[in-house]
Amino acid sequence: MVFTLQQLYKLEIEASATLDSVLKAGKSAKAETLDSAALSKLTKDPLIKFIKDLSKQLETSLEVCKAASLKIEELTDREIQNSRKMLQLQEQQLDAVRESMKEEVSTSVRDSVKDELKSWASIAAKPSKSADSAVRKSVQKAVNSAMESDARSRNLILYGVRETQTVEDLPSLVNEILQEVIYPVPEVMGTNRIGLQKEGSSRPVKVTLFHAENVRSVLSKSSKLRTSESPTKDFSKIYIAPDRSKEERITHQKLVAEMKRLANDKPTQHHTIRNGRIISYDKDS
Repeated sequence: MVFTLQQLYKLEIEASATLDSVLKAGKSAKAETLDSAALSKLTKDPLIKFIKDLSKQLETSLEVCKAASLKIEELTDREIQNSRKMLQLQEQQLDAVRESMKEEVSTSVRDSVKDELKSWASIAAKPSKSADSAVRKSVQKAVNSAMESDARSRNLILYGVRETQTVEDLPSLVNEILQEVIYPVPEVMGTNRIGLQKEGSSRPVKVTLFHAENVRSVLSKSSKLRTSESPTKDFSKIYIAPDRSKEERITHQKLVAEMKRLANDKPTQHHTIRNGRIISYDKDS
């Protein structure tokens, strides 16, 4: 027998009809309250019919249960196979992401090492141990710097994200903020607060994306937060910045200070920082 829902429904109808007949003969509304005296007065023919019907239904029930058991096993096996296929696909996608990230890192490291080798070409040409050591140290420094720079290129730093004393759901909050900036929202690899917690202030939030291109796209549109009209939260005071190194932060702070000075000295012009330079232009242009 092949299990079907129609068989189950049919068995239910037949069993209900037989039970109703028995209850009616036993003058009861439920099986547990059957009147034995009433059943003992039944003639031979009705009893034979009840026994035959119940035996037939019991036999059919056993067959349906066996068929249902086989069907459940089949569905379980199929579900396991589907889950395995899904895991394989997810693993393939992760492998593709890893390879992409590895290629980005390799390219960055290769370019940095190439530049460093060129700058040390004159030293490397000298057959001395000190020159050899200097080249190795310089190349290692270039590799470390390139890898650190590549890792930072996939990070965003969010300032002004209010921090509460209760447990916060940073991934959901970051997703809400990014929705105000870009659509579709790029996949986020991780989020965490950085720095020491201080009373009365909110620590910055570091957001790691899968690709540096996504970081650049978010940064290019981050000004949308200033005009955000979110009905539930005020995102206008949140500032999105790249993940800068210590040296880059010092340079940027100097540029910001210079930009503020220009804003006071030349109020008729707009002043902004682009590609490490201050760009000024007339407000009317």
